[in-house]
Amino acid sequence: MRKTFEHKLDEVTEDVIVMGSLVQNTVNDAINSLINGDVELAQKVIDGDDKIDDYDVLIEQKCMFIQAEHQPVAKDLRLIHSIYIIIIYLERIGDICVSIGKLTRRLYLEEKKQIRKEILDILIEMGSLVKTVLDKALKAFKNKDYKLAAKLEQIDDAVDDIQKMLYQKIYSIYAKDEDYIKLVTNISLASRYLERIGDNAVNIGDRVLYYLTGDFKSIHSDLQ
Repeated sequence: MRKTFEHKLDEVTEDVIVMGSLVQNTVNDAINSLINGDVELAQKVIDGDDKIDDYDVLIEQKCMFIQAEHQPVAKDLRLIHSIYIIIIYLERIGDICVSIGKLTRRLYLEEKKQIRKEILDILIEMGSLVKTVLDKALKAFKNKDYKLAAKLEQIDDAVDDIQKMLYQKIYSIYAKDEDYIKLVTNISLASRYLERIGDNAVNIGDRVLYYLTGDFKSIHSDLQ
């Protein structure tokens, strides 16, 4: 019975890893579509979100069946509960990528505005950091790596710093040009979407910490 249970846990854990890889690819495509003004790639991101949603449903169902059949306790129960939450964060990241895809279409198809290179460079740097946070969060989950999961918030702080720098640059360039109000709004939204991807990746890391330690403080900052 225990062997069957462990096999099912390994299977659902692998499903999360596959879903995470799919989300990583989607994040990469969403960022590239924005940076390069690639409307076709943006549409691919939008159309591909259903597959992420399918994994979300599949994994949740498997977790429910495991709980019903085996009634896990202690660390096993924490793993199942953490997977429930982690796939929510992954699904949210997928939704954010859809928003980036729609923003890309709006920016390059409807408004036909070009983002200046100095702004693009900041978005590229921000996007690179966000992808790093997500990659490390998923590696921490896969490898049950406490130390790696604990480092994520520090990396994400750099994302927030870059976002502040972006706002300052936008203001210095476009503050007196009313023709670029929509462009400024879209760039600000793009940075907000990237920042939210980073936040959700950090939340995944926090769930890994909780799963490994059982410490609720890792997922509830108000208890720290």
